[in-house]
Amino acid sequence: MAAPKVKVRVMHSTKKAKVKTFATAIAEAFKCIVNDVPPAYPCDKERVVFIGMTIKDTPNDQLRLFCRELTPQRAQNVALFVDGPKKEDNKGLRTIIEVLKEAGTNVLEDDIYYVNGGPAVFGGKKISLEERTEIVRWAQAVVDKVSA
Repeated sequence: MAAPKVKVRVMHSTKKAKVKTFATAIAEAFKCIVNDVPPAYPCDKERVVFIGMTIKDTPNDQLRLFCRELTPQRAQNVALFVDGPKKEDNKGLRTIIEVLKEAGTNVLEDDIYYVNGGPAVFGGKKISLEERTEIVRWAQAVVDKVSA
């Protein structure tokens, strides 16, 4: 895949190795950096920030504070990939979406990608070629959408 014409960054907020591997797959495809939340360096004029998270009930403080700081000057668009229940059944995810909206960034709510992060203990970090291909295809569609 060619280097992106838009500025992309990948973040993750999870203890699950498999979710981190999904984040790394996107970062490798777009030749960009991947960081834990909170990152050592803040986002700056990113066209898309992908955030991977394991979330269900209450978001952790680091993730919530990071999302609060994602103003349009730092991130124009945020795309989420989630290890957890669908938005309708996920109070924590709905909270994060609201925090991002309050910060003023565009949340791509219709494009949330749900992943299976595996069990929390001894879950492993390997993802199949099919899983890697699917998440990279999703990420490319997101970038194409915001670039149009």
